[in-house]
Amino acid sequence: MIANLLNALLGLWLVWEAVLNPTWTASAWKLPIAGVLVLLLALWARASDYRKWQSSVNMVFGVVLLILAVLQWTNAVTPLEMFWGVFWPGILVAVLALWAALYRPGSPVGAEPERTIT
Repeated sequence: MIANLLNALLGLWLVWEAVLNPTWTASAWKLPIAGVLVLLLALWARASDYRKWQSSVNMVFGVVLLILAVLQWTNAVTPLEMFWGVFWPGILVAVLALWAALYRPGSPVGAEPERTIT
């Protein structure tokens, strides 16, 4: 649960940086570190997730961020592509991680346990 909450905060930070500080991707180390952190936090979160698919998708987004970092280093992407390439993974990582952190199904309130006839 803690890993999912940290991943949600990291996703919000990615969106904040993409929207309010669009030149942050010029830094050579922030984007790959964010990608590695998303990947590692998603791996850590899989141990406590009820459903594993949210963490799996977040791991894919971590790899996408690493690929974007490599493409940025080679100057193969435009600033507009970097904006959307960081914005959407950031939003989706935050939403999926928060969903995974909060989704804990249980028995409905007021439900009685099944009775067995003996």
